[in-house]
Amino acid sequence: MDVAATGARSKALEDEGGVRLFRLPRLPTPIVVAVLGLVLGSWFIPAFTRQWDDRQKAGELKAVIVSEIASTTGRALLEAHQSAVAAPGAPPPQGSIPPAGKEWSVANLEIRAKLQAYFGPRAVDHWALVSQYVSSTMSVAYRDPTGAAFVPNPWVSRTRSRRLEDLFSRYLRGQDVFESLELAILSEAENLSNRLLAMHVGGYSTTSRDFVGDLLPL
Repeated sequence: MDVAATGARSKALEDEGGVRLFRLPRLPTPIVVAVLGLVLGSWFIPAFTRQWDDRQKAGELKAVIVSEIASTTGRALLEAHQSAVAAPGAPPPQGSIPPAGKEWSVANLEIRAKLQAYFGPRAVDHWALVSQYVSSTMSVAYRDPTGAAFVPNPWVSRTRSRRLEDLFSRYLRGQDVFESLELAILSEAENLSNRLLAMHVGGYSTTSRDFVGDLLPL
């Protein structure tokens, strides 16, 4: 009886062409669990770990750059304000750059380089708008009676602000609008900081697309 049943089952496993079909053996549950654990351990977990670490690092990088933008811009404008309201004295030598202008120029270049490296040209454009008016404001504040400027000409930005243009034009004509101009520049710096906090940091795995790329490096 058992022999007949076995033969019937063997017969059922043959197709019409006489080719024998084989069933895959059923793997024991512990082996399946072990294989899944190996896949998770060598594939998914490293990708999760990298993304976790990179998100932390990207957040710290953003915080550092945002802090640099705020402190550098605020310090430069404060120096310009103090110079603008200070009692006139002996002008510096023709063509010289005051310490505040030198410090700003270096910080300006460093921030621009970081934005280009980690955030791309859009962030650089927004920073150029801020740096343009900081540099121009310092240039007016530190110029001598002959009208010579001591701060290098700023980059031209594709991002425009009618409010800044109007306030700076009035300031350049000698109107007492420095505080309004200062607040407007700081507001643009804050807008840039908010944009940076929402942007992807180049070179860091922080998005779902990055995660897929980590899983499929090819």
